[in-house]
Amino acid sequence: MSKYHNLQPFADTGRTRRLRQWLNILFIVGAIVGMAWYSWSDRDTGIYIMIGAGVLKFIELALRIAKL
Repeated sequence: MSKYHNLQPFADTGRTRRLRQWLNILFIVGAIVGMAWYSWSDRDTGIYIMIGAGVLKFIELALRIAKL
């Protein structure tokens, strides 16, 4: 059987845990600000803000997949 079973919780003790948490917080804030900006102001700028938030999420995902 593998080291990590599907039903066992993954113990995140990696060195990048705090960085990943901050990236997730910035992603959530960026997505909310981007949606608000898109709704109430310039749509192009709102899209760029949301794309930037998505890039932060992909960075966090890469760190999680690499299990650093």
